[in-house]
Amino acid sequence: LVALFQPHMYSRTKLFAAEFGEALSLADSVIVNEVYGAREQPVPGVDAALVAGHVGVEVTTAADLDELRAKALEILRSGDTCFTIGAGDITTVGPLLLADLAERPRDE
Repeated sequence: LVALFQPHMYSRTKLFAAEFGEALSLADSVIVNEVYGAREQPVPGVDAALVAGHVGVEVTTAADLDELRAKALEILRSGDTCFTIGAGDITTVGPLLLADLAERPRDE
């Protein structure tokens, strides 16, 4: 189970970083993207690493969605379940990953 998470809003990420990390720890592997700020300005120290620090399984961070997608392709193997979580533009990643995986040889 591979979770791709994009925190939404700095205020929410600051408030719920520990809870996000706890919930994400139900996956086997997690990639946390940088915060989708929406209408908020960045807050120092409130970033992907803040959430990742609370994840109790294999976790990495990604600076942007392209890096998130590339990292996901590195770890995804046949039979894995991958899901995207977030209210920002992470919704664009799923269809792109499916297309990438469709082009990959079946034994990967």
